[in-house]
Amino acid sequence: MLGAGRSGKSAYAESLLSDHAKVTFVATGQQPWADKDPERARRVLQHRARRPQGWQTVESRDLTRALLSSRHPVLVDGIAEWVGGIIDSHDIQDPAKLQQDLIAQMDELVVAWRHVPFDVVAVTEEVGWGQNGTTEAERIFRETLGYVNARLSRASHHVHLVVAGRVLDLSKAPLVPSGSL
Repeated sequence: MLGAGRSGKSAYAESLLSDHAKVTFVATGQQPWADKDPERARRVLQHRARRPQGWQTVESRDLTRALLSSRHPVLVDGIAEWVGGIIDSHDIQDPAKLQQDLIAQMDELVVAWRHVPFDVVAVTEEVGWGQNGTTEAERIFRETLGYVNARLSRASHHVHLVVAGRVLDLSKAPLVPSGSL
């Protein structure tokens, strides 16, 4: 599930799993922002309130483990926060190490993604349409998230893009040759 901020992608992702009584909701964002960003905290509370009671929330940055530990369909929200956490845990002055670690994590995640016996829905931002990053950190985030989104798209049976509250199904769109990070 790709889309811009506030496009409706999380609500649409939740609707895709609404038939399931039990869902593992994997929240990848850490919460030190709760005191610093009250608007974001309010939106998180709104998201939590609309989830059915049978949905279990797991806060984790280890997506592969979260997928493999679940026994129910999984909703990951979101991939951008996961990528941001990986970048934050590295020295951006050593991009080769970041690239090596990220590719290893992606290789593991894609194997789990393809082989779990239940649905996996993920929410991610499409940042490639915006302005190029004005700082090295912004450029690294944009390029890394683009790479991750493309890898997960290739591993997925269905891919949807939410634009201005409308859903476009990209599942049958041709794939471009895979790129590198």
